[in-house]
Amino acid sequence: MRTPLLSCLSALLLAAGEPPAQPARVGFAWPLSTCVVSGEPLGAKPVVRVLEDAKDPAVNGREVRFCCEKCVATFEANRAKYLEAADTAIAQREQAVYPTRTCVIMTDETLAAPGTPEASEVREVVIGNQLVRLCCASCERKVRRNPAGAIAKVQRAAIEAQVKDYPLKACPVSGRPLPAEPTDTLLAGRLVRLCCKDCQAKAEQDVAATLAKLSPAPAAKPVETAR
Repeated sequence: MRTPLLSCLSALLLAAGEPPAQPARVGFAWPLSTCVVSGEPLGAKPVVRVLEDAKDPAVNGREVRFCCEKCVATFEANRAKYLEAADTAIAQREQAVYPTRTCVIMTDETLAAPGTPEASEVREVVIGNQLVRLCCASCERKVRRNPAGAIAKVQRAAIEAQVKDYPLKACPVSGRPLPAEPTDTLLAGRLVRLCCKDCQAKAEQDVAATLAKLSPAPAAKPVETAR
């Protein structure tokens, strides 16, 4: 008869040979084609990590990709430095297709367009690899404490802003015609419509390659609020 103690020991021994499971990803796949540390191309098989930070909901669950394990160790020694650089690159990339002219918290506050002198007053944060534009420091604190709501609002607004002019009639992964209700996802702020959920992981493996199958990035057509 196996005692509870022996059962626990057996489970521990079995688990010891398995790599620890990564936490669930929050937000979207890594949108850059380069390593956050080295700046080198990620290649076909990047090292993917989902960050854990129990004290910072804005970081916990975020996906980051590296060119090699050595860069993972360098990143972990100074997360703040590398995330700041990544956020700048991601924000610049996603500004062109950002879907709303208003703050996602105070929806009656109009935000200056990127690249204008007044834009320096806008708070731009990247959460879950998605740009979120806000009117003030107070709204930024609210989003950082509870990022899920802001991510969902921007996602809905982005799909609404881009769906009418979406250029493809077929799934960019399988090549099959899109169904009446395709699987919609965002890659680097751009809408990608897929034939099924099985194609989503394949689309996210190489974001640049997937987006290359779409037409050049469209001019944003912001909606007034992210409901």
